[in-house]
Amino acid sequence: MRIKRRDMKLSGFHDGCKKYYSKTITNGSLSGVISITKFFNVSKKTEVHYNFKDAVIVDNGYTWIQLAFKDQNFWIKAMYDEKDNLIEIYVDVSKCNHFDDINNPEYEDLFLDVVIPSKGHIYHMDDIELMKAKNEGLVSDEDYKLCKTVCRKLESYFEDNRQELLDYLWRMKQELNYELENL
Repeated sequence: MRIKRRDMKLSGFHDGCKKYYSKTITNGSLSGVISITKFFNVSKKTEVHYNFKDAVIVDNGYTWIQLAFKDQNFWIKAMYDEKDNLIEIYVDVSKCNHFDDINNPEYEDLFLDVVIPSKGHIYHMDDIELMKAKNEGLVSDEDYKLCKTVCRKLESYFEDNRQELLDYLWRMKQELNYELENL
């Protein structure tokens, strides 16, 4: 077990089966990068299994919108199927978001995640994985507390602002899709 560094281009994940486009963004006092990834010629779909549901998150025609802000400890992924139906919003709690390569930012994944299904309750996941990482010394007490605090704040924000977030991500999906198709 280790803290993984992940990138916005999803390197090593369905390589050769995706188109990617990103741009810088400002939303109020926050600035960062937003991207679109469209999947095609997928030979094996990706399915996730949660306690509350199973979901296909990658198949032909699927689209992901990712959003990362500077000086924040989270990374948002909105996943849509081939008919543009929202599958879920998946938020990774991060130790740090890195913008050294503005076309492909990265984050340090701190194990804890918030999942917002298209319908239903908001969940957080991987508490056991986070605790195991803490017990193994991979996550400091400070980072553990940060994870828990960020997770609580995200859940509260999403409960109060769910539709606003859904509408914003949908608008960004439409805009980014247009820009990707007209490169």
